[in-house]
Amino acid sequence: MSNSAVNPVNSAVNGLRPVVAIVVVVELLVSALLLTTVQLPTPQSPSAEIAALR
Repeated sequence: MSNSAVNPVNSAVNGLRPVVAIVVVVELLVSALLLTTVQLPTPQSPSAEIAALR
């Protein structure tokens, strides 16, 4: 008694899986690219801060 009818929801989900996988991979690559290109400000030494306050 197997159900041989194709469920349209399952076929739609199976069709979207590669698209979702590609979108996730692209988002991870963009995030990694942004993290590597954004430069954090370099901390100044305490003596430079003290000299600026004088």
